[in-house]
Amino acid sequence: MGRVIIDITMSVDGFVTGPNDGPGNGLGDGGRILHDWVFKGTDADKPFLMGEGYDIGAGILGRRTFDIANEAWGDNPPMQGTVFVLTHRPHETVQRGAATFVFITDGAEAALALARDEAAGKDIMLMGADVSQQYLHMGEVDFMTLHVANVLLGKGRPLFAHIGNDPIKLECVHCVPTPSATHMQYSIVKSI
Repeated sequence: MGRVIIDITMSVDGFVTGPNDGPGNGLGDGGRILHDWVFKGTDADKPFLMGEGYDIGAGILGRRTFDIANEAWGDNPPMQGTVFVLTHRPHETVQRGAATFVFITDGAEAALALARDEAAGKDIMLMGADVSQQYLHMGEVDFMTLHVANVLLGKGRPLFAHIGNDPIKLECVHCVPTPSATHMQYSIVKSI
């Protein structure tokens, strides 16, 4: 069975956007600096940009992330295949480039079951802070790549605000510092 993966950029103080993020301001006020490693990166950053080591078969993201990113992505989203969108508001399936966005109103467990069927043994990529938190809290995440940008934002959308009360043990399997970010990869230890 494939892994459930989080691959996300955050500030040293744990924010994935600056304040006031939303449609038209996807990374929030001052948040673009988080992705300097993407736009101004070095050769050491490139393997992380390309997602080396992943075999993605499906994705899951939240409706808010979809609404914000859909505008920025246009017809060229950074993923291919089926991406399940967790939402409370039904919506017709959306085709963008090589990605098909299927809106799911039955909750996180139902979306994960559908993603596992779609992925057929490949990895499932989680996108966005809220979805990442939900699946961490559920104990369903297997692997996490954090691109920690060399910046303190002070405020914004936190990545780990709602992951539950129990510790989540991580095993660092790879760490690469670059001038713009430190790329850290963790396996999630399933029992403490």
